[in-house]
Amino acid sequence: MGLYIILGILGILVLLFLIALLHSLVIKDKDTTSLPRPVDPVYSDRLAKRFSKLIQVKTLSYTREQDNIIPFHQMHKEMETLFPNVFQHLRKVEFEGGSLLLKWRGKSSEKPMVLMAHQDVVPADKTDWSFGPFSGEVTDTEVYGRGTLDTKSTLFSFYQAVEELLEEGFKPEQDIYLSSSTDEEISGFGAELAVEYLKKNNITPYIVLDEGGAIVSGALPSVKRPLALVGVLEKGYLNLKFVAKSRGGHSSTPPKNSPIPRLAAFITDVEKRFPLKTKMIPEVEDLFKTAAPSMNGTYRFLFGNMWLFKPLITWLLPKINPYGRALLSTTIAFTMQNGSDAANVIPSEAYVLCNLRTHPIQNIASSIKVLQKIANKYDLETILVEGREASPISNTNGDTYRYLYDQIKAAYPDVQISPYIMLGGTDARFFSEVTESAFRFSPIRMIIMN
Repeated sequence: MGLYIILGILGILVLLFLIALLHSLVIKDKDTTSLPRPVDPVYSDRLAKRFSKLIQVKTLSYTREQDNIIPFHQMHKEMETLFPNVFQHLRKVEFEGGSLLLKWRGKSSEKPMVLMAHQDVVPADKTDWSFGPFSGEVTDTEVYGRGTLDTKSTLFSFYQAVEELLEEGFKPEQDIYLSSSTDEEISGFGAELAVEYLKKNNITPYIVLDEGGAIVSGALPSVKRPLALVGVLEKGYLNLKFVAKSRGGHSSTPPKNSPIPRLAAFITDVEKRFPLKTKMIPEVEDLFKTAAPSMNGTYRFLFGNMWLFKPLITWLLPKINPYGRALLSTTIAFTMQNGSDAANVIPSEAYVLCNLRTHPIQNIASSIKVLQKIANKYDLETILVEGREASPISNTNGDTYRYLYDQIKAAYPDVQISPYIMLGGTDARFFSEVTESAFRFSPIRMIIMN
């Protein structure tokens, strides 16, 4: 009887394996005809030179303390020169710090659209650049400078598009807002002011489109076609400080369980036995399902049969790949520490700082509770330094996402399109207060070099 049971189980496993194998062959991507739309080199070169002018303005993030508004006023003057029709025909609202919100009145105020970017950039060490980080150097194939990707490129693109459409006498079907903050890189308040303005004026965006995803080649192993990754949520951000205290002492007569060994034991415990939840949410599963048809045989067999291998992938992926861990759970990184100021003194107090990027499956309170329980084993105090929850997940089942999907496909017929999780933060998270359709995507082609 036992033999028959074993043979029956083996038979079922073989059958499932054969079904999965057949399915992986059926879903193989057969689209070999879709090609990128051609680029006009003369037009491209003209735009590159115009774009370069924005890169040359050194717009380091605005802060109230520094009151460094002058570079952003210079940026605005450059924009007014490049896009005269935009600033003549659109209504401009300028907020504290130079953040802008321009309204392009459409045929209707129903279903307004918000296009977002940010004017500010992070500092750059010129020794790390082939050309100066604010030179805006234009070569045969590139434009060099801070902000060419993040995100003056996006800013330039939608301003240039509106400028050209205005020249043609075009009027949009709905109101369109062009939003650009001056402090996104430091998680500032510019975007919040824009959201407050929309709320005050009872404006509910049909769709908000900010930076985040892009059209990426090499995003996942063996994927042959570019993936247009549309960010539908941002992970949260949490800093915790774990403090160990003692009476201190001298290194010549070290006591047991002094602060640094206790912190080290705590860190080792967390690193060896990852304590937080791991789960594959539908948005991550959709990413793998979308990419699977253009993967090679082995990867396509696994990721193309999530109905069978999802538990295995969920268990295995975080163990072999940091990006896999980030997609499936809150991440934990120990980033800063402090102890004694002298080599021969045992500190009376030492600490380690832990940075977490919280996943929607486990909020801040739950994450703290888990780590605090471990910290208590080593007599450590847990202190919340700062934190923000993961953003709401934008709706991918409605007509808004379908609209965005269709527009991407029309402009980039060679790509596959999928939702994905943003591991970093953007200004779009503030707009989740006024819309369920805040998406993070820039129509920029990128190549990840493995």
